[in-house]
Amino acid sequence: MFHTGSTGLRSGTAVLVEESAAEPELHFQRCRWCHTTTFQRLLCPTCGSTDLAPELSAGEGVISVRRGFTAAEADLWPVHMAEGFVVRCRVDGPPHAVRPGVRVRIAPASVVAGRRPVVRLCEEAALDGWF
Repeated sequence: MFHTGSTGLRSGTAVLVEESAAEPELHFQRCRWCHTTTFQRLLCPTCGSTDLAPELSAGEGVISVRRGFTAAEADLWPVHMAEGFVVRCRVDGPPHAVRPGVRVRIAPASVVAGRRPVVRLCEEAALDGWF
């Protein structure tokens, strides 16, 4: 779920807040019982608890290997975020540089892709080519 404008959070929801003056924020959930992190879930995937607390992500992660994606999801990549949860994101960067193992960061608020978070390749990955 994305939210544009205010920085308010409702308990139990993951929200990407985009403001023109501020950096984009990605919120995830942490189970209060077993401390598992997750993204946009109603139940903890480990213990099944509904007691999920919203937390702010640092916004950095690593692109992972895609498995079982459809043609409609061709531009989505699983990103393992630093906090331990995985989110499918659109990647903003040169196509030759988008591959598993590349570090990414949440893109500026000017980049919007519907209901999915957008990540941008870190500088060294964007400059690295197949040359």
